[in-house]
Amino acid sequence: MGDALLKAHEDALGGIRATQRGQAPIPPKDPYALLHLGLVLCDCGLRPEEVYRLRWDEYRDGAVHIRHGKTASARRVIPVTERVRAALEMRRAQFAGDDWIFPAPTKAGHVGQSTLKKQHARACALANVERFVPYAFRHTRLTRWAEVMDPYTLAHVAAHSDFATTKRYVHPRAETIREAMRKAEEVQTQHKFRHSDQNGTFIGNGPGAAIN
Repeated sequence: MGDALLKAHEDALGGIRATQRGQAPIPPKDPYALLHLGLVLCDCGLRPEEVYRLRWDEYRDGAVHIRHGKTASARRVIPVTERVRAALEMRRAQFAGDDWIFPAPTKAGHVGQSTLKKQHARACALANVERFVPYAFRHTRLTRWAEVMDPYTLAHVAAHSDFATTKRYVHPRAETIREAMRKAEEVQTQHKFRHSDQNGTFIGNGPGAAIN
C-alpha cells in the first residue's frame, strides 16, 4: 500500500493539474503507517490502542515500554524484533519532531481505530483476504507464543489481569506434555544426585532405587 501511494503521487506530479494548472498534489505524509502498525502489532503482541498511543520516549534500548493500558498489569517491557526495529527507526527519521510514533491529524494527535480504516479495507481487497480487525494481529502473536512460552510469561507479556484469559491461548499438545515431563524428570534426577552427594549416599535412576 505504501509503495502504491507513493507511485500515485509520482504519477500525479506529471498530471494535468501539475503541468497545466501549477497545482502539485499533496504528497502522502505517512504512506507506510499501515505496514508499520501491522508489524508492531504482529511481532510484539500489543493491543491496538497501546500501539496507537506509543510515544518516542517509550521506545528505547531495543524495546517498547508500555506505561499505561487497559488493565493494571499493562505496564511491561516488550523487546522488538529486527523488522520492527527497522520500521521504527525509519519512522524516527521521518517524524523526529513528533511526540507520537504514529502521529495523525486527529484531535488526539495520533492514529486511532478509524484513521486507517479505508486504507486497511483497500489493502485487504488488494490482498484478496477477508477483512479482519487489527486485534487479530495480537491474537495471532499470542497464539504462536503460547506454543513455546510458559503460561505465566505469556500472561505477563500479554498484560492479562485474569489468568483465565491466558488459558484460552494455551492448548498443550501431546509432544509438548511429554517434553515437559522429560525435563521435569531430568531436573528431579539431578536434584536427587546432588542431594545424595551431600549426604554421602548414591541414589539410582529408577524410582525408589536407593543404594547406600
